[in-house]
Amino acid sequence: MKRFLVPAILAACLCLLAGGMASAQESETRPANTTWLGDTGLWFVPTGEVLPNGQWSVSGYRANIDRAQGLTDISHFIGTFGVGVGDRAEIFGSLRADTRIRRATRPLFDPSDSVNGGVQNDFPLATDFWNDDHIGDLILGVKYNLLSEGKRAPLAFALRGMFKVPTGDKDAGKSSGEPDASIDLILSKHIGERVEVSVFGGVLYRGSPDGINLTNSVRWGAGVGFPTNSPIRVITEFRAEVPTNDQVLLSSPLTGVDGTLSALSSQVTVPLDLSVGVQWQSPRGMFIGTGVSYAVNQDRGLFGSTGNILGLQVRVGYHPGVSRYVAPPAPAARPADPPVNRPPTVAAMCDPCELAPGESSTVTARASDPDGDTLSYRWATPTGTLSPSNQMTSTWTAPDADGPVPVTVTVDDGRGGTASDTTTIRVVSPPPPPAREYSFEDVHFDFDRYTLRPGAVRILDEAIAAMNEDDSLSLTLEGHTCNIGTSEYNQALGERRANSVRDYMTSRGISANRLQPVTFGEERPMHDNAREETRRLNRRAALVVRLQ
Repeated sequence: MKRFLVPAILAACLCLLAGGMASAQESETRPANTTWLGDTGLWFVPTGEVLPNGQWSVSGYRANIDRAQGLTDISHFIGTFGVGVGDRAEIFGSLRADTRIRRATRPLFDPSDSVNGGVQNDFPLATDFWNDDHIGDLILGVKYNLLSEGKRAPLAFALRGMFKVPTGDKDAGKSSGEPDASIDLILSKHIGERVEVSVFGGVLYRGSPDGINLTNSVRWGAGVGFPTNSPIRVITEFRAEVPTNDQVLLSSPLTGVDGTLSALSSQVTVPLDLSVGVQWQSPRGMFIGTGVSYAVNQDRGLFGSTGNILGLQVRVGYHPGVSRYVAPPAPAARPADPPVNRPPTVAAMCDPCELAPGESSTVTARASDPDGDTLSYRWATPTGTLSPSNQMTSTWTAPDADGPVPVTVTVDDGRGGTASDTTTIRVVSPPPPPAREYSFEDVHFDFDRYTLRPGAVRILDEAIAAMNEDDSLSLTLEGHTCNIGTSEYNQALGERRANSVRDYMTSRGISANRLQPVTFGEERPMHDNAREETRRLNRRAALVVRLQ
């Protein structure tokens, strides 16, 4: 009877405390429970929701766990608490008021059996077949809610961090004597006001006592509670841990109460726990439940006893509930739609629609509105100028560049109705004046002479006057001869005649770079050299026009 005294007293105290604190749950909340660690959840699996701000939860647990090493049966008698902070977080704790450890293997340690005869990863200092009533460790934690269905999120999402304070009796093997830490991510969903589903995953770091190297774990779990709208609820869960190392290593062996020595390495079997429970919860939040757990991946050991794979779970407590999902209010009835506004119409016109750069065109908007609304006008163009730009009629002045220019008018009825139209004005520069044509008489010379005759001055003065008026005018001065004399002599004579013309023109102010003297001698006669009356006409200088 003594072994059951502490948990019985603990459960009674928690029930009295919860009954004193309980109050009718508001319609804004729905039923919820604690986990064996003290935060809001199903049983062992947490949910993403948290306690409302300033609300408290308390509970008492008898939690049983079975592990392969030593065919160990571990029972915790736990008191938990939780408090909501700011509707987004809860602070919680779990005190293992009594931790009992029973190893079923005989002998206690068996170095030849690395699966069942070694050191247990969670309680490595347990060296007795039965460890009587002793206090266990204290777990403290914080869960922060990132998404909540009570705040109209599609699901609940939370981050949970925990720290183990090694308050357990180390000498009795109830604690490793070192702190642990863990962090978890939690997702949960309340479906149809009837079923709550939750999954979590995280990592657990184990502090190792001197001479022993414990392994850390990646852990996860999933659970379902139903029906959540009934006082009687069924909870099913599955939990697992995957160790980061499959061995617990010792620097020196441990000595069991029977004198056996442990091996320096013990295998860590992946723990898989399946649990099923049923509970009753009052409308005021008080609950009581019982269930059974099954160690799925457990070796039955030497005896094949089901006592090493089945565990009895009992809990009693109080939880005020979590915020219920409340659908957003239906939108207010929309007032009757006002009459549909009909847009205006507009046509843009130009007069004239073709003009020269710098000239102006009158642009006019012919607009109407079927509802009789007063219209405003706005003219726009990519180039040129408009004045004014906000009237029905405007004046557009063309830019200097040629090309089509769109001129757009937009009318607005002041009630969201607009219309636009564009007219295109062509800017066309007037054609340039025709190029002036120049033609000058030839300058004739006497036989075998290159001096200018009196009549030649008149011809050259006309050319000089034209060149002074037109800077683009240049001349090629061709020197020609008749066929009397040698070709070489005539080439030189033609050059002297061309130079004679050039010298006269430069003396009258014409730049030499506008005059190009060349000689053709007798090679390009314009007249018949067989008769003197036509031969003399070949003794000339031709003024050939070049326009730059």
